[in-house]
Amino acid sequence: MTDTLDLSDMTPEQLAGELAKVQEQLAKARERRDRDAVDSASTPAGAAETYRRFELSPYDSGERKNLKMTYLNGLTMAGEEYEERVRRGNAGPNDGPLAVIPVGDLTGNDPVVNALVAQRIMGTFRNTPAAMDTNRVTVTLMRLLPNQERKRMRLDIDAEMGVFTSRLSDVIVEAWADKAAQKRLRAFLEDAAEPIAAAITARGPR
Repeated sequence: MTDTLDLSDMTPEQLAGELAKVQEQLAKARERRDRDAVDSASTPAGAAETYRRFELSPYDSGERKNLKMTYLNGLTMAGEEYEERVRRGNAGPNDGPLAVIPVGDLTGNDPVVNALVAQRIMGTFRNTPAAMDTNRVTVTLMRLLPNQERKRMRLDIDAEMGVFTSRLSDVIVEAWADKAAQKRLRAFLEDAAEPIAAAITARGPR
């Protein structure tokens, strides 16, 4: 049985007091929700999912502005956590600030982008000190499955002096052209492999 608040015998002052309590509770709940969202966005999976929602949100919408703030605050938190690992001597050469890879042209003209969005495939990487020497960046691909589980794989991508600016659609197309990488991608993608393959064929050379 649910408890209800009897307002019938309350004075205006008492009603105002109860309203203030409810508003305070709602404000605290919103703060907790926002804090939890930022905590999530400070992780690779949370950052990727938040950024994808940002990419797909209507331009100039309140939702887009909120997602942008959550995403940026999450990256700031992730950066602070990395700096703390460096300070404590716990950061290795392959550790670094977290970054999300934009999917690409979302105007609907790129079939690979459309397929990546439909199959909920995202990507992140870290700006590592080692990348400047190796000229390689390790990209982590993530697929959000229908049951909300996350499947991941890693790809080493060329990045001159550690500078990586590719879109996720280009990363997938370039990896697909390599037989060994394509085999690994097909194992990772499973049932999404054929839609991605068809999209790459439809895209053609660029």
